[in-house]
Amino acid sequence: MVVSWLADGEPAARGAASAPAGALSALRQGLRPQRPAVRFAPAGPDSVPLDPVPDDDTAERADATTSTFRDAARRRHHVHHARLGGLRPGTRYRYTIEPAPSEAPATGEFRTAAAPGDPGEAFTFTCFGDHGTDEPDDPYGTAASRAVVGALDRYDPLFHLVIGDLTYASLRQDPARAWADWFRMIAPSARHRPWMPVAGNHESERGMGRFGLTPYQAYFASPPNGAGPDYEGLWYAFTVGRARFVMLFGEDVCYQDHGEVYLYGFSEGRQTAWLERTLREARADGAIDWVIVGVHQVAMSTAAYHNGGDLGLRAAWLPLFDRYQVDLVLCGHEHHYERTHPVRGVVPDSTELTPLPALTTEPAVLSTAPRATARPVVGSLTARPAGAELERIDATTGAVHVTIGTGGSSTPSSEALFDPPAGRVVVEAEKRHGAGRRRTVYRLEAAPWLAARSTEHPYAFAALRVDPGEPGGTTTIRVTVHDSLAPDEPPFDDFMLTRPRPGEAGSA
Repeated sequence: MVVSWLADGEPAARGAASAPAGALSALRQGLRPQRPAVRFAPAGPDSVPLDPVPDDDTAERADATTSTFRDAARRRHHVHHARLGGLRPGTRYRYTIEPAPSEAPATGEFRTAAAPGDPGEAFTFTCFGDHGTDEPDDPYGTAASRAVVGALDRYDPLFHLVIGDLTYASLRQDPARAWADWFRMIAPSARHRPWMPVAGNHESERGMGRFGLTPYQAYFASPPNGAGPDYEGLWYAFTVGRARFVMLFGEDVCYQDHGEVYLYGFSEGRQTAWLERTLREARADGAIDWVIVGVHQVAMSTAAYHNGGDLGLRAAWLPLFDRYQVDLVLCGHEHHYERTHPVRGVVPDSTELTPLPALTTEPAVLSTAPRATARPVVGSLTARPAGAELERIDATTGAVHVTIGTGGSSTPSSEALFDPPAGRVVVEAEKRHGAGRRRTVYRLEAAPWLAARSTEHPYAFAALRVDPGEPGGTTTIRVTVHDSLAPDEPPFDDFMLTRPRPGEAGSA
């Protein structure tokens, strides 16, 4: 567990004064600056979350490390990260930041995952991508950007996955202000649970380090990937219970040129080699049932006027997802909700490497002139009738891809879907003489992989309940998808992934 916070002196919200940097202020007063740290302890039954953790022998202390970078205006920024060790499973903890930040609460609370086999081993996590803020001068976010923060907390997730394009900082005049605004906006939730990031195409900022990702890497202290400092934090994995989560940086393999820095192939194969090793080890581990991937870009999409699926991602990573039986792929990038049938392999003779649905369904028909249309469209979700049987999907037949880039972006794609359903695939990024950004070349394909999509809910999040079940029985992931602006309404999509759980070693 890592507690991270911005140093005093970071850009203030619009209309607010920026506090002086804590260390510099102390020096001016002739004082020795206090080293940033976090004091933490198990929360007692009567503890008050906002009260500081007592400075006694019941508490432990974790010193922080500080990441520093200069932005394009040559301003220096500091981010503190304190790694809390020795945590007990299934325990609620309180923490206090020292010295207290001037513009943010100094206290928080979180809980750790239960130990394998404990009664509380089941857990919930939430996810969405493409967020932005609700600040008045942010043209890329909306009021939904803030609303979703409170909405997802109703489900008390153990952690949250934010699947890329967190702040759209690369498009803003003052990227550091955009980041500071975003951290302030999510703080009511992030004080109580980890927000685990995935880098998207709008995380890279021109002129900010070798790959434009120096600020992103400074803001987050993700688990290490062993690829060296240039690549740290851009892809990583972590385990919760019997699920292995694998977070990827899709710019590395995607053809589309849609960021400030074109990063196709930037890791020179490091990420793909790490991915294969990580998936292989996960599937060889008898304590892992579920393999869940997070990546910003999508392999499949029925959006007519947005990004499209990417052939580069299909060619580089989908064969690995097939080989090592990835169960679930969570994506953003497209600003609508859509999910696929389980897919494995490719449609025969497909030059676009169209993923092959494992379920026997009527294939979607590609008309000679598919069109983007407003609601309703073929494949749109409708409310499940009361008493209707929950859709159960056998995860061993292939990976289900869920697109949920619905965090709050001001450019939803939910009303720009092909009808009848069709896929739009990035097949090339054509470099033009004297031009800056490469021209995206698309081809259309049939969409037999499409299972469901929504035109009615442009802003949404998913809540996923992972239940390990019993040895020798069935383990499940229940996925419910909720409108961020109407969180009290029933979920507009609701399905369950199932997978057999092996029996205990040595059992008959």
